[in-house]
Amino acid sequence: MPGEESVTQTARGKRVRRLAAACSVLVAGWALATAVVASSRHELHPPSRSAPDSGGNAFGFGFTPQDLHALLQAGHSDGLLPNGNRVALSLNEELQAQVFDLFRRFDPLYGVFAAMEPDTGRVVALVGYRRGGEADPWLPLKAIYPAASLVKVVTASAAIERGKVSPEEEISYRGGIYGITRGGIRARNGRGIPKMSLEEAIARSANAVFGNVTVNHVGGPVLEEYLAKFGFGQEIPFDLPVEPSRGQVPRDEYELARTGAGFGEVYVSPLHMAMIMSAIASGGAMPRPVLIDRIEDRDGQPLYESSPAKWRDTVLPETANAVVRMMVKTVEMGTSHRTFGTPARTPLLQDMDVAGKTGSLSGWTPRVHFEWFAGVAPVGSPRLALSALVVNDHRWKIKGSYVGKEALNSYFGYPSSLPPMYSKARGTRKWRATPRTRKWRATPHAVRKGEPAVKAKTKKGGKAAGVRKRRAPGKAVRKKEPVKPVAVTSRSARTGG
Repeated sequence: MPGEESVTQTARGKRVRRLAAACSVLVAGWALATAVVASSRHELHPPSRSAPDSGGNAFGFGFTPQDLHALLQAGHSDGLLPNGNRVALSLNEELQAQVFDLFRRFDPLYGVFAAMEPDTGRVVALVGYRRGGEADPWLPLKAIYPAASLVKVVTASAAIERGKVSPEEEISYRGGIYGITRGGIRARNGRGIPKMSLEEAIARSANAVFGNVTVNHVGGPVLEEYLAKFGFGQEIPFDLPVEPSRGQVPRDEYELARTGAGFGEVYVSPLHMAMIMSAIASGGAMPRPVLIDRIEDRDGQPLYESSPAKWRDTVLPETANAVVRMMVKTVEMGTSHRTFGTPARTPLLQDMDVAGKTGSLSGWTPRVHFEWFAGVAPVGSPRLALSALVVNDHRWKIKGSYVGKEALNSYFGYPSSLPPMYSKARGTRKWRATPRTRKWRATPHAVRKGEPAVKAKTKKGGKAAGVRKRRAPGKAVRKKEPVKPVAVTSRSARTGG
């Protein structure tokens, strides 16, 4: 009937208009998200192959930083200098080599790693990797990388110590945990307003919460003060030149919120980030980093021997303890939980607590993705502090969390692990292992739920190839036989970790 047809056409027209309105909202949301990403993009140039411009103490005893650079590039912990003196470095050759091999296996655009002993300041690893297998030891010493959410460690320290915010205190926020809006940074308690504790916010890297904390509890001058406390803008005393990390603290309220959450102009070197982790793990005392252990003349007589020294005080011991305990939640239930897994699946976590912080951001030209992990273990009696950075381009590789986990497994003598199933190419490709080669390749589908895990090909005796036996906690590690020193010449330097 004519009346029924008219009603049907009216209803159909309403559905079309509703669909059009929904599409308009989606398009507007996409445009807003694109603008937010573009505004947070750091347009920087990729790292050059030259040495950092600042500092460096390795000019005595007849050698230069280039001599140390040759040793690092070869992956050796000792060598002969051009004048015949012998130098011994603090490097852990096994850790150095395994991290470099990890980068070489996945071949990201850049891979950067630094690790040190928090109590002595001895640098046990400095790894720089460029796609194709090139070793570049200058990369960990350059402060050209955006700190991203790693700056939340500084913001949280300032909030606890000067803003009187406890880890358990709940902070109101609006607009989701990862977005920062001008209205959201002034969110107050009220009906229907979501809240999150500072502890959970650092574990989940909640930008909205940290934007609120930065504006309402810290403030620009205090954030600037605490960046300086942690060594930003300061020349780092080291045996090789290190670019000073730097951070600009804006006066605009909205930009201040973004800076405190990790979207601002704050840049840090991986070596400096390992020093910051050392300070947080050691009650606030930041050690002076040491690379040269000792130097002997041709007759074996000592010319120089390093000794542990504190570089600067950062925060009070109670503040440092609170922050490091908050960072344990990053591994237990936060942004690194997927990588580290549960203690049932990760033997390392059965014996110690690991504290960590992740950071991710897009930058440079053309755009790349920075994936950070900085951490320390064991919590309470720290023996290793590290920072790992993976720079991925459109060919997505691994994340810094996996590099950090594997470095801890290697250093403490635990078996290596498989990387989590990171999505690749819009979620259509996943990483999985092949049992024949134990190498990694991209496959067009993820392992389905319920499928058996891929096992390594076993050698005679039933042990999996490439898997080390886990030693008992506290058991001493047998030292390797001394290796004949390698002369520091251009011919002796080889590509290695």
